[in-house]
Amino acid sequence: MRKLIVTAAVVAAVGYGFFNSMAHRRSSEPKDNVVAYSTTDEAMQGAKAKGHSTLPRFHELMDARTPGTYTVKFPLTQNGATEHIWMQLVAFSDGHFVGLLADKPVNGNQYKMGDRMTVAEADVEDWMIRNGGDVYGGYTLRQALADMPKEQAAKYGIAFKD
Repeated sequence: MRKLIVTAAVVAAVGYGFFNSMAHRRSSEPKDNVVAYSTTDEAMQGAKAKGHSTLPRFHELMDARTPGTYTVKFPLTQNGATEHIWMQLVAFSDGHFVGLLADKPVNGNQYKMGDRMTVAEADVEDWMIRNGGDVYGGYTLRQALADMPKEQAAKYGIAFKD
């Protein structure tokens, strides 16, 4: 069994705000800190497919104890609407990621940022390890940044490592 422990110091250093600013959901009505994409957006669908298909790389990096904050993105449905939200990991066991919601859900109040969740690996759309400005994975983040004006994207100061 693999276990991943995220220390409070790392959580405090990174903060949840980064993930709020990079969330996206399936809707035509964006809300604060949410990037809206159509379900037919081929580039974002491709980014999610790449994120899922590269989960073996995520496991390699976890096994190597790569420094950083570990997150996965998955679809969360409430009130009949689906958003794609990041979860900060605390463990992986038997094909399931366990963690805390790293974003404030926008489609209702059934869940809140910090809620403990369990997500099957089959439902994961993307993964990311972030250590300061260095990021492994984050394929949907890469697409969101590519869709932003260059000046806005540059403010995040992210360097993708692979």
